Amino acid sequence: MIFGHFLLDVNESNAYVVGCEETGAALLVDVADWPPEIPSFLQSHNLHLHTIFITHDHYDHTGGLARAVSATHARVVSGSGRAGGMHVTRVVSGEIVHWGNLQGRVAATPGHTPESISLILPGMVFSGDALFAGSVGGVSSAACAREQCAHITKHIFSLPPQCHIYPGHGPASTVAVEKAYNPFFR
Repeated sequence: MIFGHFLLDVNESNAYVVGCEETGAALLVDVADWPPEIPSFLQSHNLHLHTIFITHDHYDHTGGLARAVSATHARVVSGSGRAGGMHVTRVVSGEIVHWGNLQGRVAATPGHTPESISLILPGMVFSGDALFAGSVGGVSSAACAREQCAHITKHIFSLPPQCHIYPGHGPASTVAVEKAYNPFFR
């Protein structure tokens, strides 16, 4: 597996590339912008962008989507079937997303937005704005907060303790650290 992390200028959003070494197919998690560093990374690792996984439809996760699709013709998946003003493929919790010889399982993590989803791979989870290191994504009501925490507990905190959490903003963490120290789960 080839892995790349990109800190983008739009609200200091994170974008991640996960590439299949055998086939060259790559998946991009969120795309707030389409800076030259991402296509350069793809090219330098002999990867072609196969899929763009959108964790939720906020501009700081979709702002570069139109340019990325135009440049790569990658398919786009999201929890609502819409992203960045485009109609895209809708995926639901439990569904498997494939690219090359790699795959990830979609997990519903609503609360920050109703369509928020995360992507779980062996040893890693891309949580979007549902779960951050030491925090959770902002919500509009107490009911949304309870829903978000329940889905994080069910889908993310049930993963192995050493599993890495890659959020939409801020540093990475692990399941063990967040279960033990995240104040929203005490």
